[in-house]
Amino acid sequence: MAKLLEDLEPGTAVFVGEIRVGEIRAVYAERDTRRADYLAVRWDSRDLDVLVATSEVESLEPRGVVLGGTEPETYATLAGFDERRMPQLRKLR
Repeated sequence: MAKLLEDLEPGTAVFVGEIRVGEIRAVYAERDTRRADYLAVRWDSRDLDVLVATSEVESLEPRGVVLGGTEPETYATLAGFDERRMPQLRKLR
C-alpha cells in the first residue's frame, strides 16, 4: 500500500468506515504542484466518478484509503467528475 497520496495506484479501494464505497481512478494536483489535492473515485453505488478532496482522507491503510465521513451518504451530493471540465487539474497517477 502507498504511504503517500501521490503514490496511490488506480484500483486502490476506498472506504468510509468499514464500508467499501469505490476505487481510485486517478490522483490530481492543482496546477503545477506535486502535492495530491484530489482523488477521482469510482463510486460503486452511484456508478460514476466523483472528485474527493484529499483533505477528506482520514488514513491510508493496507486495505486502502479511508475517508473521514461517518456514513457513505456523507458523500452522496458529490457531482460527477469529468476531467475535461477542470483544466486546472493535472493528473499525477
